[in-house]
Amino acid sequence: MDDVKRNHHLFAGDDPHFYDHPVHGAAKRRFAAVDRPVPAGWRSHQNGSWFFLAPEGAELPDQGWKIHVSAVPAEAAEVIELVTAYCLEAGLPHKFLVSPRVHHLNNGKYARRGSSGKLMTLYPADDERLRDALDGLGPLLAGRRAPYVLGDLRWQDGPLYLRYGGFLERWCTLESGERVLAIARPDGTLVPDRREPYFELPQWLEPPECVAEQLRADEAAAAGQPGLPYLIERALHFSNGGGVYLARSRTDGGRVVLREARPLAGLDGAGADAVTRLRTEARALRALAGLEFVPRLLDEFTVWEHHYLAEEYVEGETLRQFLARSNPLTRPEPTAAELARYTEQALDIVRQLELAIDQVHARGYAFGDLHPANVLLRPDGRICLVDFEVAHRPEHEPEPSVACPGFVAPHATAGFARDRYALDCIRLALFLPYTMLLDLQPAKVDQLADAMAEFFPVPTAHTARVRSGLRRPSVRLPAPEDPFADPADTDGLTAALTRAILASATPHRTDRLFPGDPAGLTDGGHTLEHGAAGVLHALHATGQPVDEEHADWLWRAARRSRDPRPGLYGGLHGAALVLDELGHPQKALDLLDRAGRTDEPSLRNGLAGIGLTLHRLHRATGDGGLRDALDRTAERLAATLDPAAPPRDGAGLLTGPSGTASFFLHLHQDGGDPAHLDLAARALRADLARCRTSEEGAVNLLDGTRLLPYLGSGSAGVGLLLGHYLRHRPEDEEFARALDGILLAARARLVIFGGLFHGRAGLLALLAEHRDRPGTAEPLARQRRLLGWHAVPYGGGTAFAGDQLHRLSMDLSTGTAGVLLALHAAAGAPLDLPGATLPALAAARP
Repeated sequence: MDDVKRNHHLFAGDDPHFYDHPVHGAAKRRFAAVDRPVPAGWRSHQNGSWFFLAPEGAELPDQGWKIHVSAVPAEAAEVIELVTAYCLEAGLPHKFLVSPRVHHLNNGKYARRGSSGKLMTLYPADDERLRDALDGLGPLLAGRRAPYVLGDLRWQDGPLYLRYGGFLERWCTLESGERVLAIARPDGTLVPDRREPYFELPQWLEPPECVAEQLRADEAAAAGQPGLPYLIERALHFSNGGGVYLARSRTDGGRVVLREARPLAGLDGAGADAVTRLRTEARALRALAGLEFVPRLLDEFTVWEHHYLAEEYVEGETLRQFLARSNPLTRPEPTAAELARYTEQALDIVRQLELAIDQVHARGYAFGDLHPANVLLRPDGRICLVDFEVAHRPEHEPEPSVACPGFVAPHATAGFARDRYALDCIRLALFLPYTMLLDLQPAKVDQLADAMAEFFPVPTAHTARVRSGLRRPSVRLPAPEDPFADPADTDGLTAALTRAILASATPHRTDRLFPGDPAGLTDGGHTLEHGAAGVLHALHATGQPVDEEHADWLWRAARRSRDPRPGLYGGLHGAALVLDELGHPQKALDLLDRAGRTDEPSLRNGLAGIGLTLHRLHRATGDGGLRDALDRTAERLAATLDPAAPPRDGAGLLTGPSGTASFFLHLHQDGGDPAHLDLAARALRADLARCRTSEEGAVNLLDGTRLLPYLGSGSAGVGLLLGHYLRHRPEDEEFARALDGILLAARARLVIFGGLFHGRAGLLALLAEHRDRPGTAEPLARQRRLLGWHAVPYGGGTAFAGDQLHRLSMDLSTGTAGVLLALHAAAGAPLDLPGATLPALAAARP
C-alpha cells in the first residue's frame, strides 16, 4: 500500500481522467505466453500485472526461497518463453508479467527499488528443487545482461536472483495501522515480509547450502573491490535509477554531491537507462561550465557496477522547499507586508531563472526538466540549476522522454519552447502551485491567474505573462464557470458533484466501482477510505439516491475479497457499516463474521474502528453478541491508553489516539459514564503532545518532519474530537485553547489537495462543525469558495483531483465524495463522517 501512495504517476499513464492499473491500458499488448492455451494438467490465472501457471494439485509451502528472473526489455519475451518451457517440463509453479509495458514500468526511474527488474518469479517447493532449478536455468540464461534486483541475492553472474519470502498471501498489521504482506517466524508469529532495496536474511533463517555458497562467494568478491573515494554523509534522494548523496572527499574533506546510476535500471520513456542519463549530465555540465548557476563537474568514476559523478556541492534549498516554507498563504492570516515581501523575492527568482535559461540556450542547450525541485535557492538568494540528466541540444539530440507533470504541455514538448513553458509554470507555481491541474483542465489558467492576482501584489505584466504563456493554442472554448462562485447555490453544487460521481461508475468491473486513489485498486474496491463504501455513504448521507445495483456491487466485492482485513476505513467493517445504513443489516453482520482479527488500535484498520462499527450495529439490532464484543473491544482499547503501555507510532484521527477518543466519546454519549470521557481525554492529550504551536498560535500535528493541519493525518482530526469532548466538558481550558489553535491552522489559503483527509475539504468540514465558535464564519465561507481551485468539469458535473493531482478521484478520502460530504456540512447539516462524528450531539448544538 505504501508503495502505491508514493507512486501515483505509475497509475496515471493510460486513462486521461482517472488513476488506473497499468495492466488495463496494456491489455492489447501482452506477452504471447499469456494468451497461449494452458497445457494439460496445469491451471492458470491472472492477478493484476501477473500471470500464474501451476500444476494442478500442486501443493506449496506458505513461504520459502523464490527465484526471480530479470531481463532487459528487448529480451523479455524470449526469456519468458525459455523459462516457461523449463518450468513446464520441471513441474515448477511460476508467474510472469503480462505485458512489455508493465515490465518497462516496473523497471522505470521511479519504480519500487526493492522489486525493480523482476520479470518472472519461480516457486520451488523445497531446497532440492531450488538447487535443481538454479542448475538448470543458469546455463540456459548464461551471458544475458539484466537489471540487478536490489532486494535479492544474485545467483552467480546471470539474471537469476534469490529471496526468501511468502508464497501465499498473508498479512500482518504494523503499529502504524498499515497492513503489509507477512511471513511466519518459527513460532508461527507473522512478521513483515520486507522488500528492502538490499538483500537481508531473516535473522532466524538458516539458508540452504547453495545460498550459503553464493553468500560466501559474494563476501570474498567484495573484499577485493575498491571502495568509494568519497565518504557518504547522507542520502538526498533515491530513485530506481540510483541515489543522490551528500559526501566528503577522502583526500581533502571537501563536500561534494554524488550522483549514482545503476546500469539497465531506471528506464525513461524512451528506454534509456540511468547510466545513459548520467553520461548526458556529464556532457552537459562540461558544455555549460563557467556559468554561475551550473554546478562544477569534479569527477567521474565506477565502483562495482554503479556509475557516479561527483559535482560541486551547492548549499541551499529547492524552490519546492522554499515555497512550502515561505509562501505566506500557508499561514492563517498573512499581512499585506508579508505578501509584498514574498512577492518581491519570488519575482527576483523568476528574473534570475529567465537569465539562466537564456544563457543555457545561448550555448545551444535546452535544460529540458525545469521545475521547482530542480532549482536551488542559495542562502544569498542566488539560484542554481541542478539535475542536467535530460539537458540536450535541440535538433542535434533526441527530445527527452522524462517530464515533470504540471511543467510540460503538448504544444511545448520540444526544444527551447519546453523550457519557456516550464518557466511560465514557475511564474504561477511560486505563488499558487496548482499547475498540474492544467493537465486535467487547461482552461483553468485564467481562474488560477486571477487567484494569484487576488492574493499577491504581482504586477499586471506578470499576470498577463502567466495567462499568455500557459494558455494552450488548442483550447478555444471559454473557461468553464466556477461552480463555487455562488455561495448560496448549495443544491446546484451538490447536484453537480453527484452527476460526476455517478458518471464515473464502472459496475462492470470487479476491482472498483468508482475511480479514486490508486490504493483503491489494491484494497478490494469496497472500503470506506478509497472504495465503494465511502462513495455510497457520502451519497446517502447527503440525501442522494443510491442505486441498488451499486449497493449489490459493494456486497459482492466485500464478500469476494481475498484479504478479509478488519477496519472501519481500510477493511470490511466499513463496508458492513454502509450496508447496514443502506438497509442490509444481515449482510452487514455476515461481513463482521468474515472480517479478520487485529490487536492494532487505530480507527483505520484497528480496534477503534471495529468498536465503533460494533457500537453502531448493536444500537441498530440489540444483538447481545455484539454487545459482548463491544465490551471486550473497550477493555482492549482502554489498555492501550494505560501510561505503562508502549507508545503508539500513529498520530491523528485515522492512525492515532484521536480515533480511540472517538470510540470512548460514542460510548459516553450512550451511557453517560464519566470514565469514558476520562479515557477520551487521555487519548486526545496523547495526540496533542505531538502538536506544535506556531508564532501566530496555529496548532499543527507533527508527522516526522512535517507539520500537518489535515483531517485524516493532521491537527484537524484532533480538533474534530476536541469539539465533541468540549460539548460535554466546556470548562477544559487546555482543550479549548488547543481547539482554537487548530481552527486557526484550518484558515490557511494555500492547501495543495482538495480532498477530505489530506486537503481543503477536511479543513472546511472542521470549520463547519465548529461554526458556533467566534471567528469561524469568514474562513468557513472562504475555504468553501477556494475549493473551486481544485474543481474540474467531468461527466456533466464537477469532480476533484485526487492526491498528487495527477488524476481525478471520486473516493471519500481524496476525491469528490469527500468534498460532497464536507460541502453538505458547510451548508448547515451535521457532518456524518463514520466513526469520527457524533450526529446526535452535532444536531443538538446551538
